[in-house]
Amino acid sequence: MVKKDFGSVIFIFSLIVVLVFAIILIIQIFKIIFGGSWRIEDVILALVVFNLTICFGIGGYLINLNNKILNVNTKLQGHLSWHRGKE
Repeated sequence: MVKKDFGSVIFIFSLIVVLVFAIILIIQIFKIIFGGSWRIEDVILALVVFNLTICFGIGGYLINLNNKILNVNTKLQGHLSWHRGKE
């Protein structure tokens, strides 16, 4: 079983939420164009929430990326200390 870190889980979860939310928004925008179901204020508010969801997704991705960089940095420091003769 693959162990997932916190940033990866947040990124995957927010990506799923963004995709579902985007599909709902696209359907509602088409309904507005072809006859209307939501008021325009509701669509604008939904787009703002969509933007916030994307921001959380990017935050989760950055946490995941930071953990990966930290792992590479730790391995690189160990390797460089081995070359210098320090353990």
